Amino acid sequence: MYDFEEACPVSKAASVLCERWTLQIIREMLLGATRFSELQKYLPRMSPTLLNTRLRTLEEQGIIIRKKVPDKKSYEYQLTPSGLELKSVIKEMGKWGMHWVFDNMDAEQLNLSTIIRDFAVALNTDQLPAGDTTIQFTVTGEKAPVKKYILVRDGNPQVCEENISNDVDVYLTANLKTLGQIWFGELSVLSACDKSFLKVVGPPFYVNNVSKWLGTSQFAPYNKKYSKE
Repeated sequence: MYDFEEACPVSKAASVLCERWTLQIIREMLLGATRFSELQKYLPRMSPTLLNTRLRTLEEQGIIIRKKVPDKKSYEYQLTPSGLELKSVIKEMGKWGMHWVFDNMDAEQLNLSTIIRDFAVALNTDQLPAGDTTIQFTVTGEKAPVKKYILVRDGNPQVCEENISNDVDVYLTANLKTLGQIWFGELSVLSACDKSFLKVVGPPFYVNNVSKWLGTSQFAPYNKKYSKE
């Protein structure tokens, strides 16, 4: 950690939190990541060595704790009260970042696994029918289409690499850029559908109400390009 050598709480906090990738690790843990492999998945541009170093530092500072998974050889990481208290810090930074420095979304920086996970977290499950719902995302691009799934069971959404349900209830097809524009509020769900950027196939209930159950980023309203359609 860098020591600013100032008797200032801001400097003391910065010495712990402002090292490269540290806040992103905390962000992912606040969203539910607990395993090293999960953090790697959602932070693919971070090397495993650096991730291990940052986790060790956060543990030393009492922000996270490492626990052995019962009956397994692996470990998981959990936020301590100190770490959980950073939720409001991350939220305010996200609002500021979206409003002041997120002028142009770079599609090359989007991560498919992260986008689908984010849609799962923001899913408005109270706008879905009772019982299980399986949503299939087909993401198109230069290469072969990639399929991802969100299974909602007992009101809890989870991302699946494969369809573990019997039937898919609704199919969503778009490229990664379109999903990013929808997520960050630059393109409304309805506009994306009207322009055929997003195709929704399924029973009328899912299709007609997609803008109600497909949530977007909590920071989207702070985007200068926010679409209010």
